[in-house]
Amino acid sequence: MSGIRSWIRIHRDSMFSTLVRWAPDESSEELVNALENIVNQDELPGHVELETYVSPNFMGLFVKETDTEWLKNIAIRYVNKLTSLGISAEPQVKSLHLTLVYQFPSNLYQQLRLMAEKLTPTIPANWELRLYSRDSRLQNAHVHKVTHAHVPREHDELELRVGDYIYIPEGACNTSTDGWVEGVSWLTGISGHLPLNHTKRTAESDSWTLHTTMQLTGNKNKILEKEEIPVVRKPSVLLPNDSTDSPDGIPTTNEPIEASEAPSNPSRQIFICRHGERVDFTFGAWIPYCFESNGSYVRRDLNMPKEIPSRNIQDFQNDSPLTTVGEVQASLVGEAMKSSSIKIDVAFTSPSLRCIQTLAHILKGLDSNIPMKIEPGLIEWLAWYPNGVPVWMTSEELIGAGFNVDESYEPVIKTKELPLRENAAQYYERSYELIKQIIESTVGNILIVAHAASLAACTRQLTGGRVPPAAEVTKLVQRVPYLACLTAREGLDGWQVHPPPFPPITHTSNTRFDWKVLM
Repeated sequence: MSGIRSWIRIHRDSMFSTLVRWAPDESSEELVNALENIVNQDELPGHVELETYVSPNFMGLFVKETDTEWLKNIAIRYVNKLTSLGISAEPQVKSLHLTLVYQFPSNLYQQLRLMAEKLTPTIPANWELRLYSRDSRLQNAHVHKVTHAHVPREHDELELRVGDYIYIPEGACNTSTDGWVEGVSWLTGISGHLPLNHTKRTAESDSWTLHTTMQLTGNKNKILEKEEIPVVRKPSVLLPNDSTDSPDGIPTTNEPIEASEAPSNPSRQIFICRHGERVDFTFGAWIPYCFESNGSYVRRDLNMPKEIPSRNIQDFQNDSPLTTVGEVQASLVGEAMKSSSIKIDVAFTSPSLRCIQTLAHILKGLDSNIPMKIEPGLIEWLAWYPNGVPVWMTSEELIGAGFNVDESYEPVIKTKELPLRENAAQYYERSYELIKQIIESTVGNILIVAHAASLAACTRQLTGGRVPPAAEVTKLVQRVPYLACLTAREGLDGWQVHPPPFPPITHTSNTRFDWKVLM
């Protein structure tokens, strides 16, 4: 047993993950005893209350704040106990929820919303805390359940038995050209090639091992008295994320106006977007591939830009341009903003070329001619630049390349003022102080194009959240796709995070076509 994970489970197999653990096999008994002791110290609540939340692409039930804090407290105490035993652990305390419906067609929103609002989640449920171990082979792998048996015909094929689970490397399904992939059997540990259509993607947890179960509610059979049934509030807006069943974000305790409705008194808003698809992440070492010996640029692939700004070629190494797809992504977001009647009064961008290009295409799609303000303070966490800050194009060079840059803008943080080194807390503090000054020095709605880490860094403290540890910053970045957008809206209780009033943009990977395979 190389990994231990405990989660809260509500009846009918609906799961809320609260803790993530990694420990050696021989520590399993200590882990079980520690968890039991922590739970037994508490007076168990009679029930756990749920509240309804909705957004344009997610509807679900969230654990009420008072019960959430109690569950989080168990998680933190469990981590502290394991730490005293010499076991490294970290609590996972994101919002606990039960998904009702997710990523549904927009034309069903009103109908589903009415159904969700009619729910009164007050019927008692049996809550349990369960401790599982996760197979180490699951790292960077997807779990598929065998739906049809397969008898090997070649020596490198894997026998499939109905009910078995197969571990398939992440990305293998998308890169397969013939419908076959290589995987490892959960039952036998044997690896081999298998037909993908004999399996079905399933949850990681289906192949985990259960170690202990503990009841979390005290009076599980007690029916709530009628007068104790809380009034269900109007569902609030929830920020969704990109996972298959776990929208990220903490619901607010007030009642913000839903994204699908126009507010009667428009409040100030900040729209923060990640840049589009970048050339270097798509093609790898593209510079020697695309530049001739005389320095001229050659478009080797249709997803490479038609043309690139004139500059020192090596400066592209740490300051990559967008791909053609990246430009299209940005244009689509701008057009969606225009269709949603979004008004932008001022626009800021990181000095990275990919961000400047993204903002230019968003504004073009938005049919806006406001000038771009280049703000070096919007650069991502500098820990990812061990060789120092990249060489960015100057305002004069950008204007010469056709970009509508605000020459009169004085940056809040100048390039020379950026630190040589900074930790995660310092990066978040830099971003927080920057966003506050941007808000104070401008009027109207703000559009910011920066990096994956910027969405959280610019809003977390602004909305009253905590600064995450460095490891969490990296995980958050991995969950923010190209052109992900976030809205921060100012209300009576300060700033709150909301989903943007337009759909997200999603696309699959597309491998390079080699025409020689047809010969």
